[in-house]
Amino acid sequence: MSCLVTAKVEKLLLEGPLDAICSATVIYQTMNRNDLLPYEEVIKIVESAVKSSLKRIRDFQRKESVMEVLTEMKSGYKSILGLNKIKVLDTNKESTPDTTEEEIKKNIEMLNEKLKHPLGDDDGPLYSALKKTVENIVLSDLTWRDPVANMVLSDNSYIVTGLHRKLKPIFMEPCNKMKCTPPKLVVKKCEDFLENFEVLSTHKIVENAKHDNKWKEDDSDLLKITGRILDVLGEIWSSPIYATSTSRNKQSEGTYITDVIVPLLRASLANLPNGYICTSIAERQSIASKIRKNKGIDGERIGKKPDIMGIMKQDTNDIELIYVESSRITCSEKKKDDYDVKLWREMIDGTSAINALCRPAGNEFGVVGIQIAGLDMRLNVLVKDLGGIPRYFHLDHAEIPISPHLTNTKSLIRVLLNLRNVMIVNKSLITQALLENPPRNTSQSTTVSTPDNSMYYNSNSVYYNSNNN
Repeated sequence: MSCLVTAKVEKLLLEGPLDAICSATVIYQTMNRNDLLPYEEVIKIVESAVKSSLKRIRDFQRKESVMEVLTEMKSGYKSILGLNKIKVLDTNKESTPDTTEEEIKKNIEMLNEKLKHPLGDDDGPLYSALKKTVENIVLSDLTWRDPVANMVLSDNSYIVTGLHRKLKPIFMEPCNKMKCTPPKLVVKKCEDFLENFEVLSTHKIVENAKHDNKWKEDDSDLLKITGRILDVLGEIWSSPIYATSTSRNKQSEGTYITDVIVPLLRASLANLPNGYICTSIAERQSIASKIRKNKGIDGERIGKKPDIMGIMKQDTNDIELIYVESSRITCSEKKKDDYDVKLWREMIDGTSAINALCRPAGNEFGVVGIQIAGLDMRLNVLVKDLGGIPRYFHLDHAEIPISPHLTNTKSLIRVLLNLRNVMIVNKSLITQALLENPPRNTSQSTTVSTPDNSMYYNSNSVYYNSNNN
C-alpha cells in the first residue's frame, strides 16, 4: 500500500502543476478516503517520494518547489488535519480502481505476440532473443515506471544490454543512423571559442559611455540584432499554441515566459560589445532583496523571486541589472497593478545593493525593470539623481505581436533595441565604477516592508505574506 501512495506523491511532484506542489497537496495524496495517516508515516512516505523525484527532475523551478515541500510538512499536516476534522475535505469518494497489474499483463502479452512476427529482414534473430528474455519476466516485479511494462524496449534496460554483441547493433540501428559527426570546421570553432572565452567574458568599458540619444552600435549591428528578434517572432507566429485566442489563453505563465519572453530578451541582449549578461529564468531569489530583508533581524528570510533576472558577473559579485515580472497572456488589472508594485520594489533593492559595491554615475546609471502584463511590455528604469534620490521612469512600451502585425512588430523592435542600448551604457558605467569608485557610506534600502500577515489578492490566487517582505 505504501508503495502505491509513494507513487501517487511522486506523480504529483514530477508531473503536477508547479503551483500545486506544496506540503498540503502532497499530504492530501497520502489520504485513504477520510483517513489521515499519522505524521510519522506521512513524513516517511513524502521523504521517500521527494528523494526519488529529485533524482529525475532537471527543471530548476520544479526542483526548488519539491525541495520546499519537506520544510513545510508540519504546518501542512496541521492544516490538513484541521480541514479534515471539520469535514471540509471531501475525500470519501469512490476511488478509481487500480488496474495497473492487468494493464501490465496485457502489455507484456501484446509484446510477446508482436515478437513472434518480425517484419524486417534482419529482425528474426533479434526478435527471437528479445522474446526469450521477455517470456522470463516476472510480472510482479514490474511497476508502471518500467518501460517494458508500457511495452517499450529501452536501450538501457537489461533486456537490450544483455543482447548478443551481434544483435545489439541491429537493435540500435535506427538510433545510430540519426547521429552525425560534426565537421572539422565546427570542432575547430569550438576549440577557438573555448581558447578565447576568458577574453570574451571580460567586461569592457565603452569609451565615453553615457545616455545621449545615440546608438552605441552601427547600423549593420542593429540590423543583425533585429534579424535575431524577427527570427524569434517567426517561430512564435508558426507555433500552433499561439495560433488562436483560445489556444493562447490556455497557456500558463511559465509557458509564455519560456516560449516568448525569454527568447525575445536573449535575442536582444546577445553578444553585447562589452560583455555578457546572464538571463536567469530559474526564479532564483534576488540577492539584493535578501540583503534588505535580513538586515537587523534574527534568522534568515528568503528574497523576492523575479520571474527573470539579468545578471552581470564581476569577479565574485553577481550584480542584478534587470528584473522582469510577467503574467500570462491574459492579465487582470489587479494583477497588473500588483506586479508593477513588486517590480519597482525589486528595483529599489537592486539599486541599494549596487550602491553598496560602487558609486555609478548619478543621472546616468539605472537598474532596469520590465513588466509584461498580458501582451503589453513596459520598459522601466530606476535612476538615482546627483542628490541620491531615486527617480522611476517608464521609458517605453510595446504590444508583443503574437501574430503578424507590422505596427506592433516595429514598436517591439524599438523597445528591445533601446533595452540593448541602455544595457551597453549601464554595463560600462558599472564596470567603470567598480574600478574607480569605492562604495559610499550606504544606507539600507528604502523599500518599505510589507506588514506582517498581510493578504493581497490577484485574479488567479491569494498570496499570504508572513514576514516575507
